[in-house]
Amino acid sequence: MDNKKLIDDLNEDLAGELQAIIQYLQHSFMIMGLKRLPISDLLEEVAKDEMKHAEILAERIVAMGGVPTVKPRPIKQTATIKEMLELDLAAEKGALEDYAKRIKQAEEAGEVGTSLIIENILVDEQGHWDSFTKLLREQQ
Repeated sequence: MDNKKLIDDLNEDLAGELQAIIQYLQHSFMIMGLKRLPISDLLEEVAKDEMKHAEILAERIVAMGGVPTVKPRPIKQTATIKEMLELDLAAEKGALEDYAKRIKQAEEAGEVGTSLIIENILVDEQGHWDSFTKLLREQQ
């Protein structure tokens, strides 16, 4: 694994984080009803975590000689709380899969520090996945 491929893949991860920030904030604004505040607050907190991840990834990309993307993956929107949480859960599942791959790629490229940085991001993403999973169980 060369650094160019790793940088490109980290940029894909960054695009996913940018998508998550926008999507989660938009979802937090769209939540209505009696459950609005706790779910909206959670989505805003998760979006803040994703902002930290985006910053960490961008800094790492630059340190490795790349240029961070400014283009998010496509934003997914829907109208119901359940559908929003399902979209958000799917995004977290994808992030978990991507970061697990990225850890291996970083290790193969000799980027041990990058691997550890991504492991920390993965732990946060697991917490997000857990939160969305619990909320969806409550919705059923």
